[in-house]
Amino acid sequence: MNKDEGFSIEIDGKVVSVTAATIAMSKVLELSGIGGEGIVVRIDGGRAAHVAKDWHLELVPDARPAFRTFRGTTVHHLRVAGLVWDWGGPAITESDIRAIGGIGEDVDLYMNGDAEPLRRGSVVDLTTPWPPQIDARDAVPERSSVPVVINGRQVLLERPDVTFEDLVGLAFPGTDLASASSRALTVTYRRGPPERPEGSLLSQDAIKVRRGEVFNVSATNKS
Repeated sequence: MNKDEGFSIEIDGKVVSVTAATIAMSKVLELSGIGGEGIVVRIDGGRAAHVAKDWHLELVPDARPAFRTFRGTTVHHLRVAGLVWDWGGPAITESDIRAIGGIGEDVDLYMNGDAEPLRRGSVVDLTTPWPPQIDARDAVPERSSVPVVINGRQVLLERPDVTFEDLVGLAFPGTDLASASSRALTVTYRRGPPERPEGSLLSQDAIKVRRGEVFNVSATNKS
């Protein structure tokens, strides 16, 4: 970019052109539409850092600093991969952490040492007594075995793909489906995938189960 052409910055995801070689953070708040009282967080450079309203940034051609702005005056904190981050809202999304930190999809995020990674698109609460600790670890290959609940009993499936008949056999071990014509068998489930969290299966149906999915298998005598 030629210096005579001005400069550009990014505010809340929108590119804004400016002509001055320096910009105050109060001006960033003005350009964002928030105005006087607000918080500016700089998000380029691999972390989120709060900057004071009276701080001035010298702009450089061919560089585009990025900012997020927030209403209010409370700055919240978290720690990501050992670095302290600042944030102007009471929560931050998992996707924001990835985007700002330059964290790829081949890495999982873990909060406060949890055994399970953060769900994609989840939200991290920043109003807790202690700032959340986010660690990045190489993603673990998807495990073939899946824990589910069948008729109130936890069962570890050897594979995520099961059929109606598999579930009946697990609920009622030793059932001979070929000779079970005198009984009506039903299989229902909940806590399934977001596109179909609840439903039922018919004979010969197959389903790819999720961790923690709950199945109810019942058998009643036909009248």
